[in-house]
Amino acid sequence: MRKHRYTLWLVLAIIVLAVYAVFNFKFFSGVSHGERRVTVILETLNVQLDFWQAVHKGAEAAAKEMGLNVSVEGPLSEEGADAQIQILEAAIERKPHAIVIAPIKDDRMPAVLAKAREAGIKLVVIHSSPNMQPSPVVVSSNHFEAGRLAGQTSIKETNGHPVLALISDNENSAVSEERLVGMQLALADYKDSLMGIYYADQSEDRAYLIAKQLITSGSPINTFITLNESASLGVARVLKEQNRADDIRLIAFDSTGDEVQLLEAGIIKASIVQKPFNMGYLGVKTALKLIEGDKTNPITYMESNVITKENMYTTENQKLLFPFINSK
Repeated sequence: MRKHRYTLWLVLAIIVLAVYAVFNFKFFSGVSHGERRVTVILETLNVQLDFWQAVHKGAEAAAKEMGLNVSVEGPLSEEGADAQIQILEAAIERKPHAIVIAPIKDDRMPAVLAKAREAGIKLVVIHSSPNMQPSPVVVSSNHFEAGRLAGQTSIKETNGHPVLALISDNENSAVSEERLVGMQLALADYKDSLMGIYYADQSEDRAYLIAKQLITSGSPINTFITLNESASLGVARVLKEQNRADDIRLIAFDSTGDEVQLLEAGIIKASIVQKPFNMGYLGVKTALKLIEGDKTNPITYMESNVITKENMYTTENQKLLFPFINSK
């Protein structure tokens, strides 16, 4: 009888301790993962831009895996700084636990991001880093290194005799500027290899006209490096029309559906491919670490890969070229 009573008291004590432990865990840990609210603001939600759709998918995958409440927002255009700032200000008013943002370059952006900090919102910047102090936590491709890879690839593709033109999106792009600096470093020992830097302002037609004028004017250019999809498609169109794809190399960035087809056809000789799905995933994962007070790296860089027709069918590169398929 005494042994039975002792066992009963022991069981009751264990139950009380368990309830106490659960209560204290909830009290000190705060809200559950499902109640953590993270707002992801991209440069654009344009469904025609594969890069940002891949970032979107990565953010959603992280949210599903970690049980987070994540909303993904953004303007319809990559040049919509006014719209993005309005979206950011509205998000600050809602006071999520964290904001993950790929900021469009604009002089007003650092001040608006500072408002988020002042409101106690954790901040993670992806794809690029704004000029603000203290610097926010950053998850991004290493754009400098990607530019260096493009320069090195141009040297390899031309057997050490690169004569190239670079076509970028616009002069205000911080990402393109970093890529340019990396490319110039790679070409430092090749005097007069860079014939010119041109800006197509996100226009395929403008890139087409720039490339056509250079080719038909008798320029000795043997390589184009294009820093975004629209420039790549414009130059590719000229090379096909002029039947110059064999003697003028096109080195592109990223891996949209059209660019993958051009790579397979041999029009694009190489593409510097980022990991946008990973960026979205790690951006949200880093936000959760900040919310929970865990240690995070101030900057997380993701490497880019040089993909050619010869290596595009490897398992690793197929995952990079088709992130939507491999994320399912």
